[in-house]
Amino acid sequence: MKGTPLELFTRLVTAPERIVAGIMTGTSVDAVDVALVRIYGSDERLRIDLLHYSETLFAEELQQRLFANMEVSSSNVNDLCLLHAALGYAFADAVREACSAADIDVSEVQLVGMHGQTMRHLPEPMDLAGVPLRSTLQLGSAPILATLLGVPVVSDFRAGDMVLGGQGAPLVPRVDWLLFRSEEEHRVLLNIGGIANLTVLPQRCASHEVIAFDTGPGNMMVDSLMRRYYGKEFDEDGAIARSGTVHNDLIGYMMRNEYFSRSYPKSTGRELFGESYLDTFVQLARDLDITRPEDIVATASECTVRSICGQLHAVVPPTTPFHLFAAGGGARNRFFMDGIKMNFPSARIDTTSALGIPPEAREAVSFAVLANEFITGNPGNLPSVTGASREALLGSITFPA
Repeated sequence: MKGTPLELFTRLVTAPERIVAGIMTGTSVDAVDVALVRIYGSDERLRIDLLHYSETLFAEELQQRLFANMEVSSSNVNDLCLLHAALGYAFADAVREACSAADIDVSEVQLVGMHGQTMRHLPEPMDLAGVPLRSTLQLGSAPILATLLGVPVVSDFRAGDMVLGGQGAPLVPRVDWLLFRSEEEHRVLLNIGGIANLTVLPQRCASHEVIAFDTGPGNMMVDSLMRRYYGKEFDEDGAIARSGTVHNDLIGYMMRNEYFSRSYPKSTGRELFGESYLDTFVQLARDLDITRPEDIVATASECTVRSICGQLHAVVPPTTPFHLFAAGGGARNRFFMDGIKMNFPSARIDTTSALGIPPEAREAVSFAVLANEFITGNPGNLPSVTGASREALLGSITFPA
């Protein structure tokens, strides 16, 4: 894509439609998700066609370095510098692979929305030099990515919300409201990625009526336990959890975490439910003489189910019928989904495939849409969800060198 930044931006904003690549890597750190989306219009007139979705696995060394640098005890500034550049290259390769699989030339992609890999998310104010700061760090060099692809990149979506007093998360609910609100039914969008989060869309809701927040661990703890005990990246179909026994003393410890009862707006990540929390959980299992790995996996999986269901019960009246659409890798986990069905027997439960979006693709699609909203001058947040003082234009645009 050639031209000056002004010429490129003018073509972007005046185009009646555009192909946007959305890139997402979540707290599971398993793959680079790429959604190629044809987008028509913006804001409440937005329409999309998902052209292709693909996942490109991280190289093992890259994945391990990312995990190490998410922990304060094992992070170092040299690695962070290298990872920032390396992810720019990895994201470019993933977009090229997605384009090749979709038989789309990279030159046809007009814009990229890159979330970046979250390394640290500190949504509550912390004092530095007398200034209370909310902060977040997503790695992945936008200049490297834009230059390698020859395509403008929108990135750094969260900072604008945080400087206005928001959590910087979750941001996907804005897209949920644009694409999935309904005149006919109450809807709940549930994402079970590394962290689980939900979006409640009351029937005929206005944007300020949306309720959304992170509920706590989704796949994160289970994935870590699977790597520790089985050398696998995840519990396929929840098979290991379904073979184990949930131990009430152990689940009781997990459910006492204050995050689960905290009021929203709220967001979380590995800072709260990462390796330190998991080490304490595993040590408590030993103290309670719980030694079978499948029981430990089952109990961690039950924590995901109970934290989701308990917090959903708190915001949706028990008599309210609703339609739940599950997304994320956890939507394929039968232990999770069976548990949710047991807790909400009158709800209709599907995956987001029923809405035309594969479960794994929802967040990558969302950041393609948020990039489109940025260049068309529309807000990317819902203040009622993030806690920001107002709606805000979210993102920064980088042009190819």
